Amino acid sequence: MNNSLPHNDGQANSEKTPAPSTTSHTSSSSSPTSSTVNSPSLDEKQMPPEASLPADGGESQSPAPKPSPPPYTAFPPARRTFILTVTTIAGFFGPLAGNIYLPALPVLERAFGVGSTAINVTVSVFMVVFAFGPLFWSSLADWKGRRPLYIISIALYILANILLAALPANYGSLVFLRILQAFGSSAVVSMGAGTVADIVEPKKRARAMSYFLLGPQCGPVLGPVIGGALTGETSWRWIFGFLAVSGFALWLLILLSLPETLRARVGNGRIDTDSRKIFLPPRLFSDLAPESERGPPPPKPTLLGYYRLFTYPPIGIVSFNTAILYSAYFCIAVQLPSALEDVYGWSSSEVGAGYLAVGIAMIAGSMTGGRFSDWRRKVAVKARGEENITPENRLIDQIWGVFPCVAGTIMFGWFVDKKIHPAAVIVATFLTGFGMSFIFVASNAFLTECVPQQAAGAFALGNMLRNPAAAVAAAIIHTLVSSMGWGWCFSGLGLLEFWIVGGAILVLRWKSPAWRARRKERMEKAKEKEGEKKAGK
Repeated sequence: MNNSLPHNDGQANSEKTPAPSTTSHTSSSSSPTSSTVNSPSLDEKQMPPEASLPADGGESQSPAPKPSPPPYTAFPPARRTFILTVTTIAGFFGPLAGNIYLPALPVLERAFGVGSTAINVTVSVFMVVFAFGPLFWSSLADWKGRRPLYIISIALYILANILLAALPANYGSLVFLRILQAFGSSAVVSMGAGTVADIVEPKKRARAMSYFLLGPQCGPVLGPVIGGALTGETSWRWIFGFLAVSGFALWLLILLSLPETLRARVGNGRIDTDSRKIFLPPRLFSDLAPESERGPPPPKPTLLGYYRLFTYPPIGIVSFNTAILYSAYFCIAVQLPSALEDVYGWSSSEVGAGYLAVGIAMIAGSMTGGRFSDWRRKVAVKARGEENITPENRLIDQIWGVFPCVAGTIMFGWFVDKKIHPAAVIVATFLTGFGMSFIFVASNAFLTECVPQQAAGAFALGNMLRNPAAAVAAAIIHTLVSSMGWGWCFSGLGLLEFWIVGGAILVLRWKSPAWRARRKERMEKAKEKEGEKKAGK
């Protein structure tokens, strides 16, 4: 190797300023050392200097640097923070609309001249539509883009609130407009999860997902507080007036400033430059990135496609897990007023303050779970390499949320049963909310990584059963507590969580890689057949 370096230097110099041949012969014959080191071989003397270099440049040229892949997202950090903030606020509005309404139910009974059963129907229809509405929106969002669906869905939401605030009191109109309100507001949660997957690479996605979930988690906590204040100080119509005004401010911000992020349309977002902060005149659809820069297109949305996606075992199992966890939490949320008022003699305002502990727990669990999951993934990447990290790496993180969730559920039942100090009851609700939120972050990060081309649809399906399960739980929990007692009823719910959710996590960890490999193979075959059909035409 030491002999070759001077030899190559000599060749490089001879190409720049070729010396007469006599000088070369004199030099080579007068110095044996230079003959050994610098003189070309016999074959090389018979070739021009260019021919003595290998075709690829030889050792004299360093290998060409490997082109670095384009960044996952071209949006600068400040723009990514803005997008995440807007989607988090948008995700707040759906649960807010569902829960801001609750303190006004007795007032609405009198205003509309109906009983409590009839007015509770308006709550139930909102929950059902809010559960299944994302299936419609997310399929279009994964196919046509996030931006137009944000604009259209929030416009429907604003329209429903304006009509609810302005029209004369009519029960049929109330039910219909609550359906429209739920349908419009249901889009933003699943689309927000898809937006997070668009702009945040997998290694940082759990933390970003934890920030985004603050919106949907704060809605149920702050909704009753805002609704109670508006109902007490003004007319019930101002509940919907407040939602319409605040929704319009959000809609205007999205219309003028939120860029398209769907990777199948804009790739990593390079077409939206830093200088383009305001869209004037505003447009519904964004420009398309060059085809070479776009991500792979998702399948065209169909009912059959949704059925196949839901029957993909990881999504079905995560959806069932989420339903079990949320229904157990909702049993506590429904029974908490009875426990604090009947057992401990708290007033209505004190009971409302008691819900703040659960809200704080959800925020803490979401933030902690996201950071912990991303930290564990980073450690795994250092140990095994990025290419060896699978989405299932997120699943083991859920175990650490199952334990406090189960413990809090069981403790809540026995603390109320034995009339332990109310502070202990509040601590139990905190543990339940913290553990549930911790699990949800890891679950949703797993879904967006497991089916990256249909992230919004996967999120919608993964959370589809949550509200229906909560509605069923709310309907039967009072009977169960009356029959079994506080302690045994919530012990049963805690054990149900432990065995079903814990067992499902282990099954996913064990079987999900094989399921994902089979799905990938099936999709590749379907793509080949589609290509053959197009070629045949």
